[in-house]
Amino acid sequence: MRGILFGVLLIIWWSTAWSQETDNWKQFLRGNEGEQGHFKVTGDYMLEGSRFDVLEAYPTIKILRSIDDTHHIVRTYGDPAKEIDGLRSVNNDWKLFIKQNASKDQFYVLTTHADKSLLNPFKIIRSYPSSNTFLIQGSLKDIKTELLPRREIISISNDVFMPSVEARVIDMNLNPNRVNKVQHYFPSLTGEAEIISIQENRFDVDDIDLLNRSVLTGLESSIVDNHATEMATIIAGKGNSFITGKGVAPNASISSSDFFDAMPDDDQSYLDLNINVQNHSYGIVKTSEYGIQARAFDQSAFSNKNLLHVFSSGNDGLAVSTDGRYAEIEGFANLTGNIKMSKNTLVVGSVDTVGNIPAFISRGPAYDGRVKPELVAYSVVGSSNSAALVSGVSSLLHQQYRISYAGADMPSALAKALLINGAEDVGPKGLDFLTGYGNVNAWESLDILLDGNFLVDTISSGETKTHALSLPPNARNLKITVCWTDPPANVGDFTALVNNLDLRLVGSTNTLLPWVLDSSPSVQELSKEAIRGIDNLNNVEQITVDDPEISYTIQVEGTNLISDQEYYIVWHYEVEDSFEWDYPTGSDNMPYNGETGSYFRWSTTFDSNGELAYTLDEVDWTVLNANVNLSDGYWRWHNPPMLNNQVKARMTIDGVPYETDFFTVSEPLSPSVGFNCADSLMIKWNESTNATNYDIYVLGEEELEEYATTSDTFLIVANKSLLSGQQLSIQPELSSGSQLLPTQTFDYTRQGIECYVASFFQTVALDTGIYLNLSLGTSYGIEEIVFQRSEFDGFVQVASITNIVSDQVDFLDSSPNQGYNEHRAIITFINGQELVLSAGSSYYLTDIPLRIFPNPASYGEPLIIITKEFEDRTPLLELMSAKGDLVHKQTVEGSQDDIPTGGLQPGIYYYRLTADNQTYSGRILIR
Repeated sequence: MRGILFGVLLIIWWSTAWSQETDNWKQFLRGNEGEQGHFKVTGDYMLEGSRFDVLEAYPTIKILRSIDDTHHIVRTYGDPAKEIDGLRSVNNDWKLFIKQNASKDQFYVLTTHADKSLLNPFKIIRSYPSSNTFLIQGSLKDIKTELLPRREIISISNDVFMPSVEARVIDMNLNPNRVNKVQHYFPSLTGEAEIISIQENRFDVDDIDLLNRSVLTGLESSIVDNHATEMATIIAGKGNSFITGKGVAPNASISSSDFFDAMPDDDQSYLDLNINVQNHSYGIVKTSEYGIQARAFDQSAFSNKNLLHVFSSGNDGLAVSTDGRYAEIEGFANLTGNIKMSKNTLVVGSVDTVGNIPAFISRGPAYDGRVKPELVAYSVVGSSNSAALVSGVSSLLHQQYRISYAGADMPSALAKALLINGAEDVGPKGLDFLTGYGNVNAWESLDILLDGNFLVDTISSGETKTHALSLPPNARNLKITVCWTDPPANVGDFTALVNNLDLRLVGSTNTLLPWVLDSSPSVQELSKEAIRGIDNLNNVEQITVDDPEISYTIQVEGTNLISDQEYYIVWHYEVEDSFEWDYPTGSDNMPYNGETGSYFRWSTTFDSNGELAYTLDEVDWTVLNANVNLSDGYWRWHNPPMLNNQVKARMTIDGVPYETDFFTVSEPLSPSVGFNCADSLMIKWNESTNATNYDIYVLGEEELEEYATTSDTFLIVANKSLLSGQQLSIQPELSSGSQLLPTQTFDYTRQGIECYVASFFQTVALDTGIYLNLSLGTSYGIEEIVFQRSEFDGFVQVASITNIVSDQVDFLDSSPNQGYNEHRAIITFINGQELVLSAGSSYYLTDIPLRIFPNPASYGEPLIIITKEFEDRTPLLELMSAKGDLVHKQTVEGSQDDIPTGGLQPGIYYYRLTADNQTYSGRILIR
């Protein structure tokens, strides 16, 4: 029967497909014009038929590349002429993937097995034994003649591109993705014992938010880059610098892996380090195909079923693809790099705080129409930050899975399913190629895991598995997601999916299918809303039901599988007339960073309006908005009054109040150094209304540690050696014990304050005098300040100031010398000690038009001329000897200039300054 079936298929092929001269599979048939006899037959052939029919009909065939739905490059074992009808010999061009704008002498080579000798005599730059891949150096001509004909060579490509990071500004806000809520209600869920790998240049291990949590692997880049430091901070920052330095998993450890050529690390390195999440916030040149790199990452995830690779989607949302199915289509298919065409990984785009998509963020679909990005997360500066945030959330889920399941590692397919099923819809309605399945909601994903709303099973080809699902009568918004880690496809396959599962939800009256998108190559089709249908592209499928029944049967069918396939199903639902606050929690401050307006956030199934109000005492309430649209899920408090106090918010819906915990409304203080003397230190800060105490923290080995508490607005450290470090932070505390926003952590040695003084300098005011500007670190402990001016017989007092109440002390010397002036200050402290400061020197002229000094001058010493009358002109200066001979001439630039005296012998000289028919003269003595 199989032979008859293939005979019919071959007749159809000859009568239809073969006549379509534009079909790209024809270029690989032997005997094409220009290719006759160019390559030796290797035993590889073209065969027509569905991929799964071919594999089922002919177990002795191995598919090496699927050109389209019905044409495949195959390798046979045994005598193909006797076993299979319809084979056509192919040349070796099917192995080549050459890009005009790519490398001219470096090539990725995929082989049947990891034997370096296969590549002799070419130079091997790098080996990837986990995927039987090598990076080699050589000419394309030699590659074609020496390597291409070899049977062990599966593919050769030159898309060797240097990766580049995709955002260079940290952009921290954990509230839109509900990480703040997880951190408040699960304070022990901090990424403890998790190791997250960051593949790019190395992060700064001495950054105060990352201290002593770096795991050395030997895979690090030699280049330390600020972008990597920012990614590490978003993922696992400790918050030592400020609230915006606290990452998603602040106790996680971080390792670094060089992104030299955008390929995964060796399988064993992930296993040895127990790395289950690796972040990739970078991009490479866009290529629209399933290339060696995409396959390598799919192979990496398939070999280690617990490893989740998280990629940024890219910041090329305004770019237009130049190759592949979606070439020249604006607004779609501009993911940055072949690595993001993989299927077992997670690609993350960006949205702002209310779910709007920045125009520059890259969009899907993948080369074959698959949904990419799968998720989005907050960032307004780049998808790098969003990917890092999702990597951090993944590590929290991994930690909770270990806690719940006796230390076991969580499979990456389950991690993906939890993240996708917990996401909330943003952007275009439903599933789309801009935001995928939605905006990550860490709280919902964690809730699914804690409730145990997931299952795992394994299915064979042609089999259907069923799972019963029961729901309460008030359930609303049911969401079900199935996800599986698919075997890697072949390089160049027209679609990446290998094992095709189909999800169905069977109710009492109908059967619901997953949401699918139209992947046809046009803006109009790609912009369409999702419809229910059979998904033959993705290894993630999702069904949603707004008003579900109380019981369902979940069906999973193994439609076309080349091997048994493990899969994970997760589900989640809400309940009718529910309301729950997401932000602020009892650990939050508004505004979250003390600077910009923050959004109240909630989750609800109400679609009515509510009244939002706040109180300080739970007695008097101030209404912020009497008609909040609850379905928005947020409301912005644009200009909250800086109450520096505890506040509680309330949403009243149909007369029922829903209150937050007490949170704080405050702004950070501004610390400064009063004095930094050899043995002692004074730090000070502005008063925070309602604060009863101030806690002073010093940075220890890994985190800030409490050093002292005071009710004053300053702290004097009499013995600096008692401090464990130089980084300090001050945090106000209310009488209730609640803490307001801390100061930015600062290094007291770098504030420009030495022992009391910040600066002391002169400012010349024309026709007024010379201002003396003295900036103190503090006036604390100062009894008197005396200003002095130099005269011929020493310094004379020009002012004495007592009762000093300001750190800025200014004085005008209204009678300075004509010409050169030098000032100093003497600070006398209450304990009798004195500090003498110099303000430097300046020149002042009002009564005479010019002055030349020093006079007399030493032999060889240059003269200085200062002028008053000629500030806006360029006068001519002439020097004459005592005999009247001209010995030097120059123009005077500006109000002060130098006069060289080199070559002038000791004696008397006369000068003449001329400008606009005015002449000034005098005498100079050189000794």
